[in-house]
Amino acid sequence: MFGWLAAHSPSLCRRAPHTVVSRRARRITPRALIEALPGLGSVLYLHAASNLATLDDLPQGLLAQCAFLPLLSAHWLIAVSVVTDDGPREWCECVDVCGRTRARWHLLPDTDYLAWDALTAACAAVSPPSDTQPWRPGCASVVSFHLREVAGLMLLEQDASPVLSQLGGRIANRIAHAESAVLIP
Repeated sequence: MFGWLAAHSPSLCRRAPHTVVSRRARRITPRALIEALPGLGSVLYLHAASNLATLDDLPQGLLAQCAFLPLLSAHWLIAVSVVTDDGPREWCECVDVCGRTRARWHLLPDTDYLAWDALTAACAAVSPPSDTQPWRPGCASVVSFHLREVAGLMLLEQDASPVLSQLGGRIANRIAHAESAVLIP
């Protein structure tokens, strides 16, 4: 049986349906991004395993909690849609000027869909620069973004109590598992 499978697997794989991934991108400034994020409600947030940003790249007048520092290097916003074995999945990627994916946030049942559509509406089918390094998430957590002014600076932080339904929790667990990330409660 193994010999037959080894001999015929290339022809079987060609007939298997390919997963269609829709990727749409738009240029975005860090300020425009962090002003839009609080409207989303609860999302599953993942950041790159190395979330260090150089001090030269940080925009003036903006601050962020440590986990959200990758968002301050936003140059591109990429909206991704795909149908997986678990069903449809949507997420946004924050890409820096070098084309490196710095952070992702996934749509959950508890996310405000109108705010999600408003954030991704200006995304068009363009190709941002892409990095050759694979995306490696550090950890995942369900967050609700909160923006407040502190001494004339805009601070992006995590809301103290993100709202998450049981269904949203199960989906967040499955996405984190698929991303090979540890879900931090």
